[in-house]
Amino acid sequence: MGNSTKTLLRFAQLLETEPPILPPTARESVQQLAKELASLAETDTEEAAAKIIAWMQQFPQELTTFEKALAKQARKQVDEIEEPDPQEMQYTIPNFQIIESVEETVTKVMLIAPGSSAPQKISLLLFVSQLLPIWMQKNQ
Repeated sequence: MGNSTKTLLRFAQLLETEPPILPPTARESVQQLAKELASLAETDTEEAAAKIIAWMQQFPQELTTFEKALAKQARKQVDEIEEPDPQEMQYTIPNFQIIESVEETVTKVMLIAPGSSAPQKISLLLFVSQLLPIWMQKNQ
């Protein structure tokens, strides 16, 4: 998996994390980022990743919080039941199935759309572009 794919994937996970890690004050700059990403072709994942990395530099504390949440999730075992610590914030970070094909120039993500039981393949950049307005709506 290339660096741009990893960046897009992590950003999608950040947007889907509950409770949200990004502050509601990020809403205005998220709108600008959404416009910039919407103007890119699906194959421009390197440019999209660069824009996301530059945008995330505004939020170093939130990025650190997200990385800690990812590391904590990675350490957990599937069958391990852990009592939540009331002193710590608990985050739910979604998983996505990534499909990379040698024949295709676009990395796709496998998703199950709301109201559907069949997974769908869409480009990771398109998925991130669709998540941004959803995140803005949820964090008004």
